[in-house]
Amino acid sequence: MRLRVLLLAFSVSMAGVVHASCDYPVLAQEKKDAATIQNLEHAWSDAFLTGDTNFEACLLSPDFTEIRSDGSLNRLSDELALAAKHKGKPLPNINFPPGTVHMHGDVAIAYGVSPAKMVDGKPQKSYYADYYVWENGSWRVYFAQQTAFAVAQ
Repeated sequence: MRLRVLLLAFSVSMAGVVHASCDYPVLAQEKKDAATIQNLEHAWSDAFLTGDTNFEACLLSPDFTEIRSDGSLNRLSDELALAAKHKGKPLPNINFPPGTVHMHGDVAIAYGVSPAKMVDGKPQKSYYADYYVWENGSWRVYFAQQTAFAVAQ
């Protein structure tokens, strides 16, 4: 019980630290429109690929959950750990095709097809869907899903 209380206190204190350092231009101009979601999607990809875990912590909700293309379930801490592995590396030149954004009140979904990558020596792509919610005047990603499929050769 004591450990739970300490973990909860730590989580609450870290939430304050994360929000205090969310001074990113892309987050300062958020609107409830598809263009903002497209910009956030691009910024999130760049942040992940360069290990900018602070940006991800600003964009993703504390209860963020993702179903990855291999079927595994990730939480916010897992996402940040994966991104951290890229810290200090240059942004790779990947052509991310723009996705589609579907708006519905305070919820937006960005979805599309990720670029091909090699998995076990075979080209594979993934359908993705990123779910955003408008809270306190800004967008937060609370759920994501990837579904892999083989690319015909």
